[in-house]
Parts: sequence; structure tokens; C-alpha cells
Amino acid sequence: MKLKTIFAAALALLALTQVACAEPTNTSKAKVGKDYSVIEGAKGVNKPEVMEFFSYTCPHCYNVEGFLHKWQPTKPAEVEFKQVPVFLPQVPHLAYGYYTAEVLGVLDKVHPAIFNQWHAEKKIIKNKEDLIPIFEAAGISKEDFEKAYNSFAVDSKVQHAKKLAREFKVMSFPMFVVNQKYKVESYENLDYMLSKFPIEKAQ
Repeated sequence: MKLKTIFAAALALLALTQVACAEPTNTSKAKVGKDYSVIEGAKGVNKPEVMEFFSYTCPHCYNVEGFLHKWQPTKPAEVEFKQVPVFLPQVPHLAYGYYTAEVLGVLDKVHPAIFNQWHAEKKIIKNKEDLIPIFEAAGISKEDFEKAYNSFAVDSKVQHAKKLAREFKVMSFPMFVVNQKYKVESYENLDYMLSKFPIEKAQ
């Protein structure tokens, strides 16, 4: 009996040793320098978050909208997603238009309509007045549009968007920022980078 006990103990010790010596499993598919980079000076946040900096004038931003449209309903619930229009001096009305739609609660209608008109229909939205028909089609009167467009609330959001673009050193777009610290460098596995990667880096 004693011999059997010693033998069993030895087997148990061997099993524990094998577990302890096994290499830790790294399930992350993201590699720094290839899939993402660390934004210099960024402090980051301890929660899963994705920000996309975009411009309505950008064809690549328009193309990635198709992916985002399918991704958002299936993304992990804990991952917060925000879109930030990049303020361009040549087309300031586009950033103001985005936040006007947000304030008026019609972003889900206006946002894709602006992209579609600019790229699919090839109709350039030259100024604020060109936005009015888009908002009217979304059920917003010209008067309500003008009031919101010129409001302090919308201007504050535009100024904050400018601040974010400076803070995260946005030089091109679309640009995805994860957890306010990591810049997505490769779009080869974008679903992973926007879904699981933010959760990994928040732990």
C-alpha cells in the first residue's frame, strides 16, 4: 500500500511539474509593429473602446462603412464604439453636419446618406445649404436644422473632435484607435482588432 501511495504521489508531482513548465498560451493574434502601434504620449483607458476617425470625403472611409455596418450589431457588448469626423478646413460643414445629426437624433439616417451622396451618387456636398435636403429627407425641417447646426452643443462637439484628432495624432483616415492608446495598423483582421483586441488590452 505504501509503495502504491508513493507511486501515486510521484505521478501527481510529475503532472504538476509538466503544467508548471508548460509555456503560457498567448491567444492574441495581434502583433505590435504589424497589427497595431502604441500612440506616443497616450495614457489609454481601462475599458474596451474603439474610435474611428473618418472623413466623408475619404473613399476608404466610405468603403469601410460597409464593414462597420455589419460589425456593429455583432460586436461585443462591452466594446464601446465611437465615430469622430475629422475637421477639414475645406469642408467644415461636414463635421458640423455629423454632430447636428447626432444632436437631432437622426444620425442613423443622415450619416449613411451623406456618404452615399458623396461617393455613390458623386454629388459633392459643397456647403451647409447642401446638407439641408439630406436632413429634410430624414424628417428635420430647415429651421430645426439651422438652429441645431448653429448651436453651442454642436460647436462644442466639433471642438472636442478637433482636440481628439490632435491628441491621437491623426494624419490620415480612416484611423482606428483602441482604448485611447493603440492605433490599428493593419486591416487584414479588422474584426479581431476591433472586437477581441480592445478587451485583451483592457484586462
